[in-house]
Amino acid sequence: MTLAVLVPVKDLSRAKTRLAGLLSEAERAELAGLLLAGVLEAIGRVPAEAVDEPLRRVVVTAHAPSAELAQRLGFEVLPEPRPVSESDSVDRASVLLEREGVRGVLRIPLDLPLIETADVERLFALARQDARVLLVPSLSGTGTNGLFRAPATLFPSRFGPGSLALHQDEAHRLGVTAQVVRLDSLALDIDDPADIRLWLGSAKPTRAFDYVKSLEIEARLARWEAQGNPSRLSDEG
Repeated sequence: MTLAVLVPVKDLSRAKTRLAGLLSEAERAELAGLLLAGVLEAIGRVPAEAVDEPLRRVVVTAHAPSAELAQRLGFEVLPEPRPVSESDSVDRASVLLEREGVRGVLRIPLDLPLIETADVERLFALARQDARVLLVPSLSGTGTNGLFRAPATLFPSRFGPGSLALHQDEAHRLGVTAQVVRLDSLALDIDDPADIRLWLGSAKPTRAFDYVKSLEIEARLARWEAQGNPSRLSDEG
């Protein structure tokens, strides 16, 4: 049997629209691409012995540049002709992977700036211990930044506001234990200016971090906050 880690990627040229007051369209696309590269590189460093069974690293996308990046980094690409939503993308890919003998799929989002390979390994260690559902909460505590299901089609994905509780409800409906695993490196995703502010406080050096700093982001954030914009944590996972 095989495990898989799945990263869904939408069209990055239209990514991060909630950062429109802070970054231009081109800057948002560049940031999304750098975040994606960081996530794929972290996943790519998971050693075979950490999984102890075959591991497929997969990106599902209709975005050609992201597909090319994924292939360069050693990922399989599942092409997606007409993306509908993140949940739909993950579930369609999970159906295909299950048909090909994958016993469980871990979904990781593309925009985790603090991701650490060790935490991805930890999730697979739990999967090896016959976990059926693993949920990694977002920083707000209400989104889902990591979802493992075995089998991969155990229940439908519910990504979006309040998804953690929705995924817990799905598992409960089936009488399956959903383990909530809190991992700092997978908690922060970048959607809002408030997320950028939190990220800057981490000071973890990455290409994405250096890029954002090069945009004089502190001054932009100061102007954004001076306009009375509310600080909040995103809840899209």
